Amino acid sequence: MDILSLVPHSLSMSFFIRARNKMTESFIACLVVLYGDQRGGLRIFRLRVPTAIVLLSALVFPLSFHASAATVVSETLGQVSDYVVTSREVQIATAIENILYPPKTPLKGLSEVRPGQAEMRNALTSVLLEVVVAMEAENFNVSHASEEELKEALSKVDRAVAGKVYWNELEVSAAEMKRITQRKLNAKSFLKFRTNSMSSVITDQEALVYYNKNRLKFGDMPFESFQDNIKAFLAQQQLEERIRSWFEVIKRKYKVRNYADGT
Repeated sequence: MDILSLVPHSLSMSFFIRARNKMTESFIACLVVLYGDQRGGLRIFRLRVPTAIVLLSALVFPLSFHASAATVVSETLGQVSDYVVTSREVQIATAIENILYPPKTPLKGLSEVRPGQAEMRNALTSVLLEVVVAMEAENFNVSHASEEELKEALSKVDRAVAGKVYWNELEVSAAEMKRITQRKLNAKSFLKFRTNSMSSVITDQEALVYYNKNRLKFGDMPFESFQDNIKAFLAQQQLEERIRSWFEVIKRKYKVRNYADGT
């Protein structure tokens, strides 16, 4: 008899039971509980307990099970249009990001973020922007990474994650790794394309106006001593403002939702 058939259909939570029999061990079950949280998202919990206890809890005390006693495997953190972003995907994307685009101070091992950690919020914001930029790139059908670039990136990720416990815990399939890596490359390429198109040339007059408004910063040195630096600074400032405005536009266009901060 299928053990799932023993669980009443009237339960408000769905139970999935996976058992394994070893010669010297009792049956061990992996209980995964799925339920909608208050934000409308989905959380998945995993708890290893004897099968008999799992079945007894599901059949006799279905409402007394407390999900907080389990370990969070994944939860819905955001959404871009109809695409749902989970904490597990944020973990995978963040690890790949720091492998392909390492920080100035190299990390020892993989970049690890976990549900509930403060770092997860910043990582989520980055992944949501990556998803929305990749969608915009797909919409324009431009700036796709080449097969050679993808192959090289996947090879680099493969070498970096080999034998890492954190990566193995995430149980990342080859298809998932390829999809997320491809999306990341496309997003980076399109962002570079958009950045170049937004760049502007600062005139000498604009630089002089800034110089006169901020004379105290420059002391008695003449304008010519700072002219090029001022123009570079103003160009970068304008570019960052335009990119921020563009981000806001495409976030509204693709109806980005960040459940972590309630937006």
